[in-house]
Amino acid sequence: MKVLGIVCSPRKNGNTAVLVKEVLDSARSYGAETEIIRVTDFDITPCDGCESCTTTGKCRIEDDMPKIFAKLLEADGIVIGTPVYFWNVTAQAKALIDRTFAFRRERRLANKVAGAVIVARDTGASAAFSALNDFFSLHRMLPARSISPRTVEELARERGGAAIAYADKRGEVRDNKKAMAEAQARGKMRVRP
Repeated sequence: MKVLGIVCSPRKNGNTAVLVKEVLDSARSYGAETEIIRVTDFDITPCDGCESCTTTGKCRIEDDMPKIFAKLLEADGIVIGTPVYFWNVTAQAKALIDRTFAFRRERRLANKVAGAVIVARDTGASAAFSALNDFFSLHRMLPARSISPRTVEELARERGGAAIAYADKRGEVRDNKKAMAEAQARGKMRVRP
């Protein structure tokens, strides 16, 4: 199994990256091949709504998104991490989500296991999770569930398979045992029964 971690934070090595890395480290400990990418390392133009992809199945915009498309298609599991900006996902996450509209017609992401990592200062995690969960649902992806001890399993059920953390300062999330356990549980993901 190959698991792709996508960090949609503009901050390099911030709390979102810490948690996505924790998910991937956990997945790797169970034998998965992993890769992590940062959306900000790519030149991604926002979708312009031309809808040419609805007939061609390909996005006509010429930028770095085809590199990410290839990685998405190669992966069996996809973990998207975003901090909360203004009570929702970052602009980087939204650009990624919008550009995958080109995959919608042929459902090219269907049946891939999907997980969310969300870091908020104090509010907005539910809106960000809703945006990612809607993205997974639209593409008919399968939400990740935990196979770890019961307490984390119960928490994962409550949150729909997401690792959600509240942190303010860079790296602060490392001290959040609950968030780190949630991230590790995402790495042990299995498909919801």
